[in-house]
Amino acid sequence: MLESLKKLGIVIEADPIQKESAYFIKFPFEKDIITTIRILFNHDNGTDLVITNMTTLPDNQTGQGFGSKAIQQLLQWAKENNLTNIMAVQVQGNSEKFWTKNGFIRDKEPNECNDFVYQNDSQ
Repeated sequence: MLESLKKLGIVIEADPIQKESAYFIKFPFEKDIITTIRILFNHDNGTDLVITNMTTLPDNQTGQGFGSKAIQQLLQWAKENNLTNIMAVQVQGNSEKFWTKNGFIRDKEPNECNDFVYQNDSQ
């Protein structure tokens, strides 16, 4: 399933610490800009795809739209692969606007971890 991401020039690395269903997905952009997203498949709570971390480097490129481009590519890929239940976990308060702008809403209460759920076309 991840092979179709590789065809787009996206680098995929297995998470060496976590269980086998965890990966780092690296989206290379211009001028050595890379957005890295850590994902998990088939989470214990029934979610198809969980986004646990996201970083754009170098730091001075944060807020320039590269994270949104990467998330939109990941969401399109997920849709093409019938991954419909998608969640971003432990969202920090300063990035809530980012997730909302990219189609996520805060999960229902109780939600102590501040998880956000993607609202895709099929919901």
